[in-house]
Amino acid sequence: MHGPVFFAGNRTGSGFEIPISKTSRGRGKFVSKIVWQKIMKLRTLLSLCAGASLSMLTACASTQPAQDMSDYDPLEPVNRVVHGVNGAVDFMVLYPAAMWYRDIAPQPVKTAVRSFVRNIGEPVNALNSLLQGEPDQAADTVQRFIMNTTIGFLGFNDVAADFGIEYHSEDFGQTLGHYGIGGGPYIVLPLLGPSNLRDTTGIAVDYVANPLTWGSRNSDTLDALYLGSLGLTALDARYRTLNQLNELQQTSIDYYAALRSLYRQQRNAAIRNGADPSAPHFKDESASADFDDAFEAAAN
Repeated sequence: MHGPVFFAGNRTGSGFEIPISKTSRGRGKFVSKIVWQKIMKLRTLLSLCAGASLSMLTACASTQPAQDMSDYDPLEPVNRVVHGVNGAVDFMVLYPAAMWYRDIAPQPVKTAVRSFVRNIGEPVNALNSLLQGEPDQAADTVQRFIMNTTIGFLGFNDVAADFGIEYHSEDFGQTLGHYGIGGGPYIVLPLLGPSNLRDTTGIAVDYVANPLTWGSRNSDTLDALYLGSLGLTALDARYRTLNQLNELQQTSIDYYAALRSLYRQQRNAAIRNGADPSAPHFKDESASADFDDAFEAAAN
């Protein structure tokens, strides 16, 4: 990441520039330093908040993986407004980009982008696998990351798959669910879309834990890589959900409610890693029910 940049000069030709003195330049540098210090304090505060949220939610943990059986949405009026804004942004930006990507980009390019996006998230996948008590899976993920980053050209070529090393997607929201922490109230995040209190906490922790978050602050190359990965991740995700979301929007009476239900089902499946939900290991009386009841009681 870069510190704040101040532009100055004279108004000549087609450009617009403002003359400044040496004193003004000195003040500009002083202000720049203060702003940069505030940004660093904000990053530290984010780290502390993530740690505090983890401590609070872990106190409610059970020994059973959480499986939310109903949609708890006390913030529905606000969520619907954010959902509408997100829909407008999607209609104007993401959806056209995804359609262009689908129709123009050749399949080898799509495969390479998908592989790159997966590889960028491997450090976080490895950490969460380890936190879930899966050291072998964590080791495989680290091995995938090393192989694909080096001989796979930054992950654009998934050479680890050729050696039979399976990909596993894990995030801190899944880790919390693994230890029985329920989703809590449904939340629609600006631009990011469907989430809940548990998964929003997971997003914050994964952001702090991602090496690129901190490495990009000191390297222009990593900064460009990080920003590029965000754009490609959004494009790839929207492309892969084109048919599913189009069908859901066309067949549902209430698209918001249908999307909320779909999100809950997909997160439940991710937490149980595809296991049979009817197995005794996953009972309906998960910690999510206790958490949701406690949250509702506090709200009243």
